[in-house]
Amino acid sequence: MDRIEKAVAKALVPVLKAQGFELKSDWGSFVRRQPYGFDAFVVVNQGSASGEYFEIKCYGHIHHDRIEVPWNSFGFVHGEDNQQQTWTVMLSRPGNLPSWKVFPATLAADAARLAEEIVPFFEQKALPFYQRFADLKEAEALANTIPMADGAKLAPLSVGGPLDHQAMRSLLLAKAVNPVRYPQVREAFISSPKKTLFPRDKCLQMVARIDAMESV
Repeated sequence: MDRIEKAVAKALVPVLKAQGFELKSDWGSFVRRQPYGFDAFVVVNQGSASGEYFEIKCYGHIHHDRIEVPWNSFGFVHGEDNQQQTWTVMLSRPGNLPSWKVFPATLAADAARLAEEIVPFFEQKALPFYQRFADLKEAEALANTIPMADGAKLAPLSVGGPLDHQAMRSLLLAKAVNPVRYPQVREAFISSPKKTLFPRDKCLQMVARIDAMESV
């Protein structure tokens, strides 16, 4: 975490600690361990084009080991520590809301003020998010009720960014808790005209690996 993120996070510690979250500075997030993996609340300094202020964004992450362990075997993320931080479902703050800004000259005061503004987002949006998507069936329904749905239709929730990231998680989720829907999700990805980050033959190899799994 940089000094801006640390200042904001420090002001949030009492509220998040009361909900079981511990600040993990090397990850840049608050983490609450769960039987299925962990919940995370992430504080990010987005910077700014002008350099006059720093824009802060916060995200809720849920990491299900049952999905992320096989997902990370596909080579999307390198490094054991980085792989431990991946997420199955993410909550963002709607982009049409006013930005959270910190100015260098008033860092301490701005961090305290922002913490007061972030707390309602954490309590009213993030906490219900963690409760809902602790259930893999809810995560699968989000990902696959409309297979390969455009990310904008799911916002402020997300099951992956680029298509191949989304697709492999969606397939793993279906395999894990709703195998009846797996062929439909598979076909939606195979027939999608959208480009993937990985070459298509590599993606098809990943799909074949999931096909061969008896369960997740």
